[in-house]
Amino acid sequence: MNYITVKVYRDTSGIPFPLVISNGIFPVCLYLNAYLNGNHNSPLSKGTSTQAPAFNTLKKYADELKFLYSHFATNNINLVARVTSGIFLSSSEIDCFVLASKRPFDANNNAEISKVVNISDKRIQKAIHATSNSIPHVSSHTCKQRLVRLRSYIEYLYVCHHYDKTSTNETVKIDNKFRAFQLYINKYISDTRKDNIKTRDPFESVLPSDNFFDLLEVIKTSSERNPFKSSKLRNQLLMKILIETGVRIGAVLKLKVSDLIDNWDNPRFLLTRTPNDSTDRRRNPAKNKTKALSVSISPELMKHIKLYINTVRTQYIKSIEHDFLFISEKGVSQGKPITYDSTYNIVVKFGNTINHKLHPHLLRYKWNEIFTDKAEAAGYDQDQIEDMRKYCMGWVENSKMELIYNEFKIAVKVSELSAVNQNKTVPDLGSNNE
Repeated sequence: MNYITVKVYRDTSGIPFPLVISNGIFPVCLYLNAYLNGNHNSPLSKGTSTQAPAFNTLKKYADELKFLYSHFATNNINLVARVTSGIFLSSSEIDCFVLASKRPFDANNNAEISKVVNISDKRIQKAIHATSNSIPHVSSHTCKQRLVRLRSYIEYLYVCHHYDKTSTNETVKIDNKFRAFQLYINKYISDTRKDNIKTRDPFESVLPSDNFFDLLEVIKTSSERNPFKSSKLRNQLLMKILIETGVRIGAVLKLKVSDLIDNWDNPRFLLTRTPNDSTDRRRNPAKNKTKALSVSISPELMKHIKLYINTVRTQYIKSIEHDFLFISEKGVSQGKPITYDSTYNIVVKFGNTINHKLHPHLLRYKWNEIFTDKAEAAGYDQDQIEDMRKYCMGWVENSKMELIYNEFKIAVKVSELSAVNQNKTVPDLGSNNE
């Protein structure tokens, strides 16, 4: 099978868009890429969106489409031809796609893990159950999204070839087969929500205090345990912003020099929303998923950011071609905006140094834990704390995200309350009750 990958192109306006391509050049399927970059408001959709999906969303769709295209191409199944002819997919073919969707995708050996085996439906179901805990798995969310993408793409093909056609015996049969496909895969999608393979103990902090304080020491440029031989100041600033503000990694990558406000009594930066920023020439442009807002930082952090700008950033000629704050300092890309992958790997490497599995978003969770402690110590009530949290995180007014990000503190409070109630209702077994 040809090598399948996702490549990002730019249109004449400089706006990036992804394509699923074969052998580094050719789009694998015109229908698949038209669906990817087209209007995702299907006539069959329950709701409609007035905005086109953000680039990061399209990139995620592209990866999911690459996965499903590779799977079915490996099994010599042409989805366009199937839907056009009104055949769709058999239950065993869907079962095997579900099994493949639970596994990490490896383009090199995908053929081995994706082949459809002609055995009974019952045996396939047993195989899915038997291997549920014996092989590496992706998260339940990833598995579900792969199934949703298959359903959505099949619906797109159905609309292209069969929707709103004059009713005949043949169209009725095709419609019935399509509905049968929907019902079958919807059952899997619904069950996937209940089959969360990865479970985290809510009483366990995402980053225990010992590891957190160790991290604060390791990221310092003066630390002997700092794992980097160069770019120490930049890497420390990247980590300090993530730790001190709780913003997403995309917001840090999107941060520009002109977004900094060096006010002596309130240093801060502006977290902006500029979709399709034509000045961002990175292969995967930075995106801010939250609301635009002003983010306060410590005077010390602002002082070190200015030091970085004046002593490090200015050394690279290509840095004058753009306004992005953090730049690459090595190789052919030096002076250009730092990439997502590079920043992610910086965080991971610091995590390895403190013997804790670390990623950028985990620091956002840790920020919420610290914020809760400090806000409660300052005497704010819960409503005030959650209002402030929503602003700092850039969440919309009716967001329920605080229930997820603050799960650790909520679990501790529930435990404390339960302990109080138990002390009131359970007799003291150590007393003399004779």
